[in-house]
Amino acid sequence: MIIRVGRVVATVVAIVSGLFVLTDLFVAQWSGELFGIAGLRHTIEVVGLLLVSWAAIIVAFALLLGLVNVISVHANRIRTKQSGAVYSGVLLISLLLTLLIGMDGPMSTNTQFLFNYILYPLESTFSALLALFIATAAFRAFRIRDMESSFFVLFAIIVLLGQLPIGIYLWDELPVIKDWIMTVPTMAGVRGILLGVALGTIATGIRILIGTDRPYAD
Repeated sequence: MIIRVGRVVATVVAIVSGLFVLTDLFVAQWSGELFGIAGLRHTIEVVGLLLVSWAAIIVAFALLLGLVNVISVHANRIRTKQSGAVYSGVLLISLLLTLLIGMDGPMSTNTQFLFNYILYPLESTFSALLALFIATAAFRAFRIRDMESSFFVLFAIIVLLGQLPIGIYLWDELPVIKDWIMTVPTMAGVRGILLGVALGTIATGIRILIGTDRPYAD
């Protein structure tokens, strides 16, 4: 019974909070008082801002809890001498040094040195590795198996050649065809995907607001 009551309370709190924040988004675009009630618009805005502020505080504590969990997991791995304990030690040392250096603020000389000469080179390295993985995936995707894959390979080759400077020397219409492919069929597909994502997000939000899905009560 206690568990059921807790789930009911969590569901009611989530629905009411979600409706207040959603109403605040629409009220912010409304001019004048709502339904002729003085102060109703201001009250909704204040409550919505308060709920969003609470959510930001909860997210901050969640990040802090995640930090504590990372330290706990990797410290336990080092203590029990599990596989990869050396990497866990490097992670914890890097984490401690970053926290100490970042105490001076994000715009300090030491923090900027950390970003410019450690973080950015690492990101560039990962980007280079990602480019190799993408090239490998593209090579596998270019295998012609049926009619659909044939069209995919054809359009991919046209776009690649049209994007390269040498493409205009091969055929002066390649850049034009490439622009048409990127503007018409590609954009149509992207818009279809975005519409599907938007509809899915709206459906998920409605299911949470009406209490059909309760991820907060699991």
